[in-house]
Amino acid sequence: MEGSASQSTSTNDPVSISRHASTPSISHSVTSINSSSSILSSMIFVSKALESIMNTREGKRQSNLQASLSSALDAIKKSNPEVPVPYIIFEPLRLATLTNNNDIKVTALDCMAKLFSFSYFAEVPEAPQSADGINGSENPPVQTRASKLIDQAVETVCDCFKGDGTDEKVELQVIKALLAAVLNEKSVVHGASLLKAIRQIYNIFILSRSNANQAIAQATLTQMVNVIFGRVKRCITVKSSSEEDVSLTVIVPKTIENDESIEDGEGVQADGEKKPQKITLESFENRKSFDEERIPENAVVDTRDEGELYVRDAFLVFRAMCKLSIKAVDTDKADIRSHAMRSKLLSLHLVYTILSSHMAAFTSQDVIIRSSSSSEETIFFHAVRQYLCLCLSRNAANPLPYIFEVCYDIFWLILMNLRSQMKKEIEVFMTEIYMPILEMKTSTAHQKQYLLGGLKRLVADPRALVEIYLNYDCDNTALDNIYERLIDYFTRLAVTPVYLTSFQQQQYQEFKAHEIANGPQHTASLSSTNIPPPFSSLSVGSLQTVSPDSGSAVPTEYILKRQSLSCLINVLDSLVQWSQTGIARATAGLETIEHPKDNDSFTEEDSRGTLGGSVTPTTSAPMSPPPERAKSAESRINGNNGASTPIDDPSQMESLKHRKTALMEGIKMFNFKPKRGMANLLANHFIASSDPKDIAHFLLTTEGLSKVMIGEYLGEGDPENIAIMHAFVDLMDFAEMKFVDALRRFLQAFRLPGEAQKIDRFMLKFAERYISGNPSIFANADTAYVLAYSVILLNTDLHSPQVKNRMTKQDFFKNNRGINDNADLPEAFLSDIYDEILHEEIILKSEHESSLIQGSLPQSQPPMSIAANIGQVLATVGRDLQREAYLQASREMANKTENLFKNLVRSQRKDSNESVVFYNASHIEHVGPMFEVVWMSILAALSGPMQDSEDMEVVKTCLDGFKLAIRIACLFDIELARISFVTALSKFTNLQNLSEMRPKNVEGIKTLLEVALSEGNLLKESWKDVLICISQLERFQLISSGIAEGTVPDLTLARVATRESFESTRSRSSVSAKSRQRSSTIITTFSPVVAEETRAREIVVAMDKIFTQSAMLSGGAIVYFVKALTEVSREEIQSSGQSEHPRTFSLQKMVDVCYYNMDRIRVEWSNLWTIMGEQFNEVGCHSNITVVFFALDSLRQLSMRFLEMEELPHFKFQKDFLRPFEHVMSNNPNQTVKDMVLRCLQQMILSRAKNIRSGWSTMFGVFTFAVKQQYEPTVQFAYDNIKQIHRDDFDLVMAQGSFADMAVCLTELAKNHKFQKLSLHATELLKSSIVKVLSYQKAVQNGDFPVQTANRASIEDPSVKFWFPILFAFHDIIMTGEDLEVRSRALNYLFDTLVEYGGDFQPDFWDLACRQLLFPIFIVLKSRSEMSRFNNHEDMSVWLSTTMIQALRNLIALFTHYFETLERMLDGFLDLLITCICQENDTLARIGSSCLQQLILQNVKKFQKEHWSKIVSAFVTLFETTTAYQLFLSQGVPPPVTPTEERDVIGLKINGLTSPISNDEVERSHRERLGEDAMSPIDTTSPRANAPGGMRSRQSSGQQILVSPEKKREFNKIIVKCVLQLLIIDTVAELFMNDEVYNNIPSEDLLILMQVLRKSFQFARKFNNDKELRIKLWKDGFMKQLPNLLKQESGAASTYIHILLRMYHDKNQDRVENKMNVEEALVPLCADIIKGYTVLDEDTQQRNITAWKPVVVEVIEGYLQFDQDDFSRHVEVFYPLAVDLLGRDQGSDMRVVVQSLFRRIGTAWMKGKHREYDIE
Repeated sequence: MEGSASQSTSTNDPVSISRHASTPSISHSVTSINSSSSILSSMIFVSKALESIMNTREGKRQSNLQASLSSALDAIKKSNPEVPVPYIIFEPLRLATLTNNNDIKVTALDCMAKLFSFSYFAEVPEAPQSADGINGSENPPVQTRASKLIDQAVETVCDCFKGDGTDEKVELQVIKALLAAVLNEKSVVHGASLLKAIRQIYNIFILSRSNANQAIAQATLTQMVNVIFGRVKRCITVKSSSEEDVSLTVIVPKTIENDESIEDGEGVQADGEKKPQKITLESFENRKSFDEERIPENAVVDTRDEGELYVRDAFLVFRAMCKLSIKAVDTDKADIRSHAMRSKLLSLHLVYTILSSHMAAFTSQDVIIRSSSSSEETIFFHAVRQYLCLCLSRNAANPLPYIFEVCYDIFWLILMNLRSQMKKEIEVFMTEIYMPILEMKTSTAHQKQYLLGGLKRLVADPRALVEIYLNYDCDNTALDNIYERLIDYFTRLAVTPVYLTSFQQQQYQEFKAHEIANGPQHTASLSSTNIPPPFSSLSVGSLQTVSPDSGSAVPTEYILKRQSLSCLINVLDSLVQWSQTGIARATAGLETIEHPKDNDSFTEEDSRGTLGGSVTPTTSAPMSPPPERAKSAESRINGNNGASTPIDDPSQMESLKHRKTALMEGIKMFNFKPKRGMANLLANHFIASSDPKDIAHFLLTTEGLSKVMIGEYLGEGDPENIAIMHAFVDLMDFAEMKFVDALRRFLQAFRLPGEAQKIDRFMLKFAERYISGNPSIFANADTAYVLAYSVILLNTDLHSPQVKNRMTKQDFFKNNRGINDNADLPEAFLSDIYDEILHEEIILKSEHESSLIQGSLPQSQPPMSIAANIGQVLATVGRDLQREAYLQASREMANKTENLFKNLVRSQRKDSNESVVFYNASHIEHVGPMFEVVWMSILAALSGPMQDSEDMEVVKTCLDGFKLAIRIACLFDIELARISFVTALSKFTNLQNLSEMRPKNVEGIKTLLEVALSEGNLLKESWKDVLICISQLERFQLISSGIAEGTVPDLTLARVATRESFESTRSRSSVSAKSRQRSSTIITTFSPVVAEETRAREIVVAMDKIFTQSAMLSGGAIVYFVKALTEVSREEIQSSGQSEHPRTFSLQKMVDVCYYNMDRIRVEWSNLWTIMGEQFNEVGCHSNITVVFFALDSLRQLSMRFLEMEELPHFKFQKDFLRPFEHVMSNNPNQTVKDMVLRCLQQMILSRAKNIRSGWSTMFGVFTFAVKQQYEPTVQFAYDNIKQIHRDDFDLVMAQGSFADMAVCLTELAKNHKFQKLSLHATELLKSSIVKVLSYQKAVQNGDFPVQTANRASIEDPSVKFWFPILFAFHDIIMTGEDLEVRSRALNYLFDTLVEYGGDFQPDFWDLACRQLLFPIFIVLKSRSEMSRFNNHEDMSVWLSTTMIQALRNLIALFTHYFETLERMLDGFLDLLITCICQENDTLARIGSSCLQQLILQNVKKFQKEHWSKIVSAFVTLFETTTAYQLFLSQGVPPPVTPTEERDVIGLKINGLTSPISNDEVERSHRERLGEDAMSPIDTTSPRANAPGGMRSRQSSGQQILVSPEKKREFNKIIVKCVLQLLIIDTVAELFMNDEVYNNIPSEDLLILMQVLRKSFQFARKFNNDKELRIKLWKDGFMKQLPNLLKQESGAASTYIHILLRMYHDKNQDRVENKMNVEEALVPLCADIIKGYTVLDEDTQQRNITAWKPVVVEVIEGYLQFDQDDFSRHVEVFYPLAVDLLGRDQGSDMRVVVQSLFRRIGTAWMKGKHREYDIE
């Protein structure tokens, strides 16, 4: 506290030294000067003092003193009431102090002290000046007018102390006077006088023989220091509040710059480039960021601003304290009462006091020291930083507890308040002092405990912890990852196994209780008031009586283990605090954490904490200064002495961390495999390029690289490695260095490999490099090369323990004779080398330091004999080897990098504008990466003690850590960490092994439940571990309450079975059975205490809250929760097997969760039910019927509850919710379960029918599966329910758009062939639905029935929504129903419905009905896949011969009935008939042909031209499809006519004709058809078969030809086509027997039809005439007789001629127009037919004669009907043919027509003759 009171010393102190007492004196002195009366009264005590001195013997004896006293008294009398000249009063007092009389000195000093208090010495007369500093020599006073009287007075007082022989009273008066002078605020002592005053007080403290005076001096020093820095602090406050932004500056005269020359050029590259340097401990002692000479103690200052003087004084005092603290103390023989030790202790504590009480002076950037000549400004802190660092570097590793503690307290203040300004320095202290001390085996337990206590405070500060991570672990330039290293160290301590006896455990508990009550006991801990403890000779002795290792009965390792656990918990707690603070502020609308408080302006209350008191450091970020001030302050930052504060962008920091991690991985890889590591470093661009110089620079400057691996890599013989090695050595500058020093430095960069060739290359390059820097030392490089080898051998010989006979100096001389170009090197030179190597071994420092940290002293002596070993042991008796090892290590710490620092100074001067980047923490996102890099270590540290320890305090501490770790992992979604911690915690509950449960496991259960309640929204997949533990806990509660263990299945059995799922089913069953048997017979013993604790109300309530508070989980979290709950439920049920009492705890809780979360929004609830529904599906199909019934009953209750809630239109939640019933019905084979499902639905329908919306669909789905069953009670019960719904709730079903589902349900029932009666009832129910649908539509249209908005579309389109389901139901029954009667009734109902109600259908619906209902009935004719639905060929034949034929006829009738509507679908109807006609089944073909005729005949008058075109096209298709081109193609003969539209029976389409295909494709398709299977061969014995027969039979000739099945099938296809062609010809002939057909068909279409007839005729004729082909076919086994197409030829000719004759005789205009064409085609054909007939052989071609005779008769009859002119014109053609006919054996019909022909010819001839006669 500023100006804090000094300690009271003793009751007999004559003077009370207190700053509080001095304050009124100061104020009084100020007022007294301005009042003459006051001045007069104040002179009274001066007069008395002078008179008292004058009356003494000494005063009378000394003339000059006598004269001076008289003058002073006279001056007082004369000047009354004015104040006399101060010098007149001062002079006698000065002379009095020079006497040897102590009483006179006491009087004079007392008088001067009062005058100081009254500011009497404020004038500036001629006065002596002393420039002595604290360590300067005493000089005689020098009189100058420039010095102040106050300075002379101070010097006079100081001179009164002559050392330890000074009288105690004089010492006390000196202290009093100097305190009054320093505390005076009117006439302030500055500069050298101030320092001298402080020095003398310090000397009194050190040298005085009076303990009281020592204590007073210590208190006075403390008060002086507080006052001096308090003035600076007050000035800062005043200046900060003033409107002008004026910094406190001290103008100093220009002095010589402390540009110390550097002895060598280490660290500087040969090309002059700088080398990056690191700050080291040694550098603190040499670095001068601000030259102390710039602030001389006697500087003349500009007094325009008194604050400038205050800053100067503060600097001088702080510098003096730091210098005092660095004075060496012999730690080997340290006496705490010694002057040096007390001096060090006091100076260190004063430094601590200054820092803790006046941190504002160090953190403020407004306190500036400026040079008077160059106007160069330096911040106060930067000016004193070097001294502060030097103070710590010399003392931080001191093994004395009281020094070590105060140094760490100072470091703590730096760490908490000056992190940004001392980033690099903190890193050095941590990595080179404190972390090594923690890891050293030789460091004391007290040091480790104290450090851990300090680190515990550090990690308890969230901001400090985060900033350490940002600035060291994420900084590539940092030496180490301090944060990670600390955590690793804590972990190592925490996992160290330490076992305590019960007594030790009790001792530790007592020690902890005492520590909690009184605070930690430390030797020199500072009080909470920041006042140093007493260091007087008497008081300081008590410090040694306090044992540094309190609780010594307890192993030190255990104390450290407990401390490390506390540190880890603090780390986690800090991370949680930082993240939660940020989240809270972000919730309040802040994007990042604000900086409400200036952390650098550390308050007095915040800074006073020590290890002995509680400290609550601020966690707020440093407040940025105002813009103007920040800009000016930044401009004053000198080089890297300042730190800029950029924004800690989380993504950037994470990138930096990843970059550093990659670098560390690359270094680790290099240290394992150098070449692989180098490739990695180059690939990641850590090395600028693959240039040897860049690689060498990296190897030389990068920390962490193994010196051994560097040597191995550089020693490789590859050209690339050699080039890198040369560049590596070239980076070292050996200019002006001694040879051994150069060699030492060379060998510090790497470790020499063991191979001689590699060493040789190194030595050659070293010699070359050394000679290039020192060309005049040796004759040539060979000398350096040989000498280097020799020195290495000497080093090995002198220091290797394996060498027995050491090399002497003469041996060394001998070895090096003549190496300098055949000349010897000077013996003095070689002698110096030998001596230096002898006393200081060349050793790799990194390995040496590592050995020191490990606690092993270097072994420099060779192995000794047994006697020698005994002597060695005796020699070490009484020695503290551990202390000696630590002392050596501490010295190494301080001197580790002395040479590198010199280069650092140079590099700093070169880079004077370079700033150190310090990141102030402001984002919570850093916590995630921080935790991610250490969570594995923390898990190991917490798990081990938690498992091994039985101490509940340790267990609870570890569990607290688990809670914090899980919270962090959840907050930042670190999945693996979250899973690992939760899994470890769940395993710790030990619920899987009840017999081994302990009270600590119960604590784990409580913790797990707490985590679940607090972190439920973020647990995600970890919920399963929590719920498994809850399930096991519930099982334990049941068992402990008295239920037999065997009746409560163990969840772990299911999990074991899951892991063994790869085994066979039998094996798994066996294992499961054995496990159940064991579980039912073995009784587990458990602790009653544990059982009682698990049933405690606290745990039971927490378990219940897990489920009841699930409603508070977020939408995403509840999904994870429910998913985990279902998985646990599944495992419980699996573990139950077929038990009568299955585990349904989690299943019941899942149902409860449903109830608790019913109020969630529908989107969230749908996600939940997706998971729960799957679980109900699985459970409902379980083999254990008890489980199924429980699930169904729970589902029923939930359904009833949900049906109470109204479902809005367009939603389908009811449908989804009821779906498990459908799944169970379809997948569970148990009829009892099915009955249970139906009864559940029945109850819902009876009680909630009006509330059912989309649920109707799922219900009918359940009924659909039910009616498919083969169990009559189930089917009957389902039918009864459907019938009831149809009767009572039909309108509700219609309103919800579920009529289609009802129709499907009735359809499936109708198709159930096992119950014909119910099937017929279902069909009738479908038929009766039509009336209800019509009634419902009418009611809706009239507004009698309200319709939901969701289904208005169905009212607008009733055909699709209502009619189509009914019609499709009938269609489905027709297609897939197995019962013939049901099919027939459905078919009748289908077409009856269409005929009766089709008039109201829209054209679009007719299209839909035809394409999806009517035409698909006949799809079996085209698709073989459809045939597979028939069980056998007989079923298919029955369906074809009954249902399909009936359907085809009804279809044609329907087309005729609604011709106007369906005429658009004529293409489809024709295609359907074509498909039917082209079937191999004779009956189908005939029915198809008959229906085609019926279609044409019934609608012949309705057809228009486009209709006839389609009909004719259909005939063209039929003719082309049935033309047997394969008769020619199969034998390689081209067909007589090329098909134009070959059609495949299978590929026919319903709608229209297919497009024409090319001739090549036709031929290829014909060839492909040769291998296709026919459905059934045509019955060639049919009377109407186009029996291609021949004249001979193979059987008569005795030939037997085997025909392959493929060939036989091919021949059958050809025969089928021939038969079908003949059928089509007959169809055409029959059609044209009808006059209506002939009269209505357009001539163009008729001619097309005649063309195909003619082609058919020509095809048949061509085949019949090709006897060779026919014989070949016959020989191939085509037929038993010689094949022919006689019937096709004659039939086609007959039909063709018949139509031509009708056209010829037709009188219609369009026919008359084509008469000539008809005549041209008719006459030649008729003549050809008659001529062909006349040449037939009556003996061999009787069959042909029989076939052609009707044709010839028709031809002649047609010719007879020609008119006379036409007849006469063609008589020349027909007459010869008629004559030929007379020679044939004629039947009656032939004879009649021939007779008629001749008669008419005769008549015509006679008429012609008669005409001729008339002409004549």
